[in-house]
Amino acid sequence: MKSIFKIYWIVINCLSPLLLFAQPLPELIRQVEANNLALKGLDRAYEAAFEKAPQVGILPNLEVEVGGFLSPVETRLGAQRLRLSTTQSFPWFGTLKAEKDVANAEAQPIYEEITNRKLELTYEVKKTYYQLYGISETKKIIARNVRILEALRTLALSKIESGRGSTADVLKADLRIQELEQQLVILDNQALAPAADLNQLLNRPLDSPFYISDQLDFAQIPFNKATLFERVTKDHPLPKAFALEQEIARKRIALNQLLAKPQLKVGIDYLTVDAREDAFPLNNGRDALQIRAGIKIPLSKSSYKAKEREENFRMEASNHRRLDIINRLKADIEKAFINYETAVLHYQLYRNQINTMNAAIQVLQSSYSIDGRDFDELLRLEMNLVEYDIKTLNTIVESHLIKAKLEMFTN
Repeated sequence: MKSIFKIYWIVINCLSPLLLFAQPLPELIRQVEANNLALKGLDRAYEAAFEKAPQVGILPNLEVEVGGFLSPVETRLGAQRLRLSTTQSFPWFGTLKAEKDVANAEAQPIYEEITNRKLELTYEVKKTYYQLYGISETKKIIARNVRILEALRTLALSKIESGRGSTADVLKADLRIQELEQQLVILDNQALAPAADLNQLLNRPLDSPFYISDQLDFAQIPFNKATLFERVTKDHPLPKAFALEQEIARKRIALNQLLAKPQLKVGIDYLTVDAREDAFPLNNGRDALQIRAGIKIPLSKSSYKAKEREENFRMEASNHRRLDIINRLKADIEKAFINYETAVLHYQLYRNQINTMNAAIQVLQSSYSIDGRDFDELLRLEMNLVEYDIKTLNTIVESHLIKAKLEMFTN
């Protein structure tokens, strides 16, 4: 009973790191969206942009002034001593709302930037994840072939004992085994870079381990090229951001036209008056109250016309950039489909080559077991088989990378 418990404890301890770090891809993507520092920064920038609207679209500050007369102004009711004044300006009708509209519109491109960054981060996570998967599966392929070569080495030793083999065959097998074992060490080192990239995206220590538990087949592309072209034109955040910049320019032009209108000003003056002592007219010493109204007229229109030209140029520039990014996104889609078709052809070729080599290896193994011939050719085919197994794996990884690339244009 104790031995069973001990075995159970060893198994749990061996599997616990895998259970802890073998995270499925959708979970990694969710963690990146929750923890990535770049996204957090953009979220705060988006929130900050919406705090601009309360700062504009309000009446100008109330002006309050106090003035005294160094030489009092004598009036019929007495001498004026002190003046209290207050003035309020009123922009042209609709100006305040237009200012708020511009401020709120300026925040919208940041939202599209956030959306685009999420798409990019999702692709980066998938890319590094599939790279780690490729390295992990390559190690399995090499380890499997090491075992095959060890079996061939054992067979070569038995042929020497029977007097029908050569020590050179054993040494040749040793050289191949050492070569593959060195490749395993190299692959361990190569895995550090994508692992560090993925940890950086997740905002956790760069040396945190990953264990890939998926088993991938060649990816199928369920997307239609024409549909993707339509989606990137209408829904992709980058073209939408440039379209929003055009809308912002239009709103700025509307605001600029209102700013060129006159501003109204209303004011009240309160003057203190000292009572006269040399006469006693009716309302002697009564303070004075004055109501003022005015208008502020822009005399020069050149600055407003220049601002309108500036915003028109901005609209044209944004439209050109929008069309350019649409063309580049369509080109990326076109290249992705071409690369996928190439990957399909390579995958089919490599599978056929592997089947042929496996058949040839079986024939050579039987021949070598009988008369000890063609050991060099057998080793060569085994090494070629490793190469084609890895090439097949690379086409599988490539197909998933292409699919991940295309998914950037569907979400």
